[in-house]
Amino acid sequence: MDKLFAFAWLILIGSNVAHHYSNEVPYHGAVILAGGAYCAIFFRKELLRLIFLKDYLLVLSLLVVPLILMMFSDRLYERNAYTSQIGVAMVFVVASALALRGDLNRTLALAVFVIVGMGSAMNLYELLIENNKWSSAPGRSAGFYGNPTISGEALLGYGLVFLTDRVTKLRFVDLILIALVVVGVFATFSRAGVLASLLLLTATILMRVRREYVMRILVGLMAISLAAFGFVSYVIHHIDLSNDALLRIASLLESGGLGDYGTDRGYVATEALDLIETNPFFGAGFLASTTLPQGPHNMFVAMMVDFGILGLIIYLTVIVRLIQVARSASGHLSRQVLFFVGWLVIFSFASHNLVGNIMTLPLLGFALARAYQIQALASQRFAFTRERRVQLAANRRRFIDEPAK
Repeated sequence: MDKLFAFAWLILIGSNVAHHYSNEVPYHGAVILAGGAYCAIFFRKELLRLIFLKDYLLVLSLLVVPLILMMFSDRLYERNAYTSQIGVAMVFVVASALALRGDLNRTLALAVFVIVGMGSAMNLYELLIENNKWSSAPGRSAGFYGNPTISGEALLGYGLVFLTDRVTKLRFVDLILIALVVVGVFATFSRAGVLASLLLLTATILMRVRREYVMRILVGLMAISLAAFGFVSYVIHHIDLSNDALLRIASLLESGGLGDYGTDRGYVATEALDLIETNPFFGAGFLASTTLPQGPHNMFVAMMVDFGILGLIIYLTVIVRLIQVARSASGHLSRQVLFFVGWLVIFSFASHNLVGNIMTLPLLGFALARAYQIQALASQRFAFTRERRVQLAANRRRFIDEPAK
């Protein structure tokens, strides 16, 4: 039952299908509440363990404190602002509890594979068959995520969860997933998504390759690269792309993804900086960044707009702490945390709502669960080493105190 729940809950949240069909009936809220209730009943041990992790409480405070600030703020918030923030905190907690269960690892890996497959298939459908069936951006694919940038973030993020959870050599299923991520992210025409995919997927491949399989992997990657190049060439020359999509392709090919960033996104960030000057220490208030015409498109700037310098320091502290915890260990647990940090930092320069996106928030929960497991293993090793030292010292004293025979 636990496996079925974990599989269904993660797909409904991670693919954003529950939210997409919640226009008339609040399926999304029902799924979130059901997940919270199920974890409160059947995952109490996992939840209690997380309470003793300081880093986990720090991240949880980022999600809970806004609710307190909203209650005591002079600004009036609509009811959905409160319910959305409660949903954000609940999804984070549920995802963390699921990741702590070792018997659910394969179930979660299968679920994230399905999420990537669904997202890529819908993006291709929008690109090749029916433009903007779901996407809100002209000529760019997004599937049930609606926003192309969020679609790219989700496909790459869940793809990294699948790839970093496996400690064996790269297999055919890994190459399939990599191909799905590459094609699905390209269909969004997200510059940050394409560049992040090239960087992080290459890094995961290099970390999984063994010397005896280098040639096999190179041949597989060459085949994927040729297929991707052929797909991109076909799209560019045979599909009537929107100006928005063509602008991003030109930006990627001619200026490494920057292009008009200085005049476009840079101008938006400048407006946010002007808002920061009004209250640099405590910010303009929660969700103040959403009042900007387009949003700052930068998570670091958004934290300063909403919570001031204090909020930015907390956000940076979370990133630094995750890096420190990951570097203290080796293996797939540390890889999952490090690659999530890479994902978080890259997209923090392109998105201003990473902490509030329910569809990608399970990634943060997975990372904190792995951080807890790393620290728990380190504590066990330290306790064993200390007990062993005490035992050796006692044996040494016993040998010295015994009279020589």
